[in-house]
Amino acid sequence: MKKICFTLALLLCCGSAFAFDFDPIGTVKKAFGSVTGEKGSGITAGFSRDDRLEIVKDDIYRLMWQDQKFMDSSATLSTLSAMGDKYNNKMTYAEAVKYCDDLNFAGFDDWRLPTVNELLSITDDTRFEPAINKAFKNVAYKTNDKGEKGYGCYWSSTEFAGGSSSAWFVCFDDGNDGNDILYDVSNGSFVRCVRRY
Repeated sequence: MKKICFTLALLLCCGSAFAFDFDPIGTVKKAFGSVTGEKGSGITAGFSRDDRLEIVKDDIYRLMWQDQKFMDSSATLSTLSAMGDKYNNKMTYAEAVKYCDDLNFAGFDDWRLPTVNELLSITDDTRFEPAINKAFKNVAYKTNDKGEKGYGCYWSSTEFAGGSSSAWFVCFDDGNDGNDILYDVSNGSFVRCVRRY
């Protein structure tokens, strides 16, 4: 019994010393590294892509990600409307939640909006524009008048603790979680749904 109490006390003391630097997503990414079998692939071990279903599977967290072909958001609104695909349009937070809840894709209907930590788990700190794991082929972007792509930000289901009028999002140009900006839920952002498997 004394050993158990001592061990718990030691964990509490040491754990509190490292609590502010604890980064479980970064730790997992560093531990698993990149797939070595595919030279320069940049696909993190534990991730796989199914081109037929347009999904990416994360075997570490047991998540399946929507990864449909994206149409440049600089396309005219009439072109996007003709497609009837909300996935290509920016949505408010409420629309994003409803979109994922209603989504029937790749043979599954239990999709949801991901948490901010889940979105951060698919970023790639070694890449820029887009800063996303190479298993993902599709990231929302808008082309400027110089032909340069500006990659989009995606809603998370994580509401800001200081009030429900804001929610966290992740930008895939640089992998930032928007922590310096409070994003109002009435603003538009892109959506990438996820499900557990």
